[in-house]
Amino acid sequence: MSEPKICKKPVMSQGRIKNLVMEEGNLRIQNLCGDLPEPLIRANEAASIGQTDKARQILHEQCRGEIEELLNNDSSRTDIMLIVAMIFRQVGRINMAKQLFEKIISQEPHGLIYNELGQTCEHIGSVSESIQHYRKAVQLSPEYGQLWVNLARALIETGQAKEGLAMFRKAVESDPDNAAIHSNLLFYLHHLPDINSEILFEEHLQWSRKHIPEQLTKKAYKNSRVNDRKLRIGYISPNFGSHPVTHFFEPLLDGHNREAVELYGYGNVMVHTHITERLKNKFGYYRNIRGMDNESIVEMIENDRIDILVDLSGHTADNSLMVMGHKPAPIQVAYLGYIYTTGMSAIDYRLTDELTESSDSQNYCTEESVFLPNGFYCYQPLDEAGPVGPLPASKNGYITFGVLGSSIKINPVMIELWAKILHAVKNSRLFFKFTGGNDNQVQEYYFEQFEKFGIDRDRIEITGWVCYTDYLEQYNNIDIVLDTYPKNGATTTCEALWMGVPVVSLVGKLPFSRTRPEYT
Repeated sequence: MSEPKICKKPVMSQGRIKNLVMEEGNLRIQNLCGDLPEPLIRANEAASIGQTDKARQILHEQCRGEIEELLNNDSSRTDIMLIVAMIFRQVGRINMAKQLFEKIISQEPHGLIYNELGQTCEHIGSVSESIQHYRKAVQLSPEYGQLWVNLARALIETGQAKEGLAMFRKAVESDPDNAAIHSNLLFYLHHLPDINSEILFEEHLQWSRKHIPEQLTKKAYKNSRVNDRKLRIGYISPNFGSHPVTHFFEPLLDGHNREAVELYGYGNVMVHTHITERLKNKFGYYRNIRGMDNESIVEMIENDRIDILVDLSGHTADNSLMVMGHKPAPIQVAYLGYIYTTGMSAIDYRLTDELTESSDSQNYCTEESVFLPNGFYCYQPLDEAGPVGPLPASKNGYITFGVLGSSIKINPVMIELWAKILHAVKNSRLFFKFTGGNDNQVQEYYFEQFEKFGIDRDRIEITGWVCYTDYLEQYNNIDIVLDTYPKNGATTTCEALWMGVPVVSLVGKLPFSRTRPEYT
């Protein structure tokens, strides 16, 4: 994750690893020097700003031999192992990263490294193991709010919502000035089955009052007032890559009239992919803001003379709301990545549609709602989408329901409802797919929840992460998708419909409980 600064207090080690700091949600190693190979330092710098291909190339081609020689001569070089492990995880060599983090901990155990190991375990779907490491991390380094956040998130994703939310509150208390941690809490509040408009809106207002003082907001601009010039529109997001937002943003980017507007992209992208490169080429100007401080980003946007700045992430991970709080552009807009108000007066408008908003939703929104005429979703499937298969029930002789998405959207209320559906539809089955679904302890938890309502576990199938092509193919084994509530599906709903599978969804009063299939 990359977020406003969490803590800059160095963690000193008695061994090789020294001057560790948790900054912008990431572990940093300050003052890399000494006898470390110079290419390794450059690889670390490249990885820290999302240049993963460059980091991989340097690590493989320029310093592999030097690293192996140093480690062979001195197996206690945990400083080298840590840098390599962090780069390995960044470039996708997850199992290698896990082995190195475990070896480091065996020699120099402390909280920040346990946190790295926990995140690495999550990447490979070992959520139960990650929780063990996160608990050790907060035990050893309780002053770091981000460690509490990671533990809280993992607990919620494994069905332990009550303890997870308590951890979120603890994270905010441990680092009250950290806007990113507070944003994490707001995002996860959306998933509570009993959340209401008044409480949620007030939580967002509290975030804004705490982190965006009035004097922060810029008042004067140097933008040209010439009427016949092109309008400069900037989009700021961490998700210009392999992220669901891309499905909806790229058609918008393609649809702009280049004769009327100049397009600027400000990407806080952790891992650059081929999609990042494709999007970069569709902007008139693209700025990589990864690793930059907020003030420098604000100055960059001001120098670009942006007329309309659009935030695409809201209170999700790696957001740039603190940049938006400075109001570097005269008109600012929230769109797409966060289906609720930001709570910020510095953002003028929120793009939405009439169906997503209930009749009183403007009472719980600091931005002015702008209703797009044909819905605010414009879904574009990726090329990986294969053909729609025949109806599974015709072959199986029974109905297969499906729930595909994030496990944080699964709550006891929905489990009880889905159990009633299974009782009502004779011989039906329920298929779950979510990250961590291959974890035996996670599977056991959900099996037990359904058994409480009289549903045998042989009617439930749970699986974890698969590649995107295989994920889409899974829809050909499902007859009907059951949506989650109160946080409805968005991308998953569109994907299901694209693959020919109908979606049954509940509608509520809050915007994220009203993302309707009719508008996909």
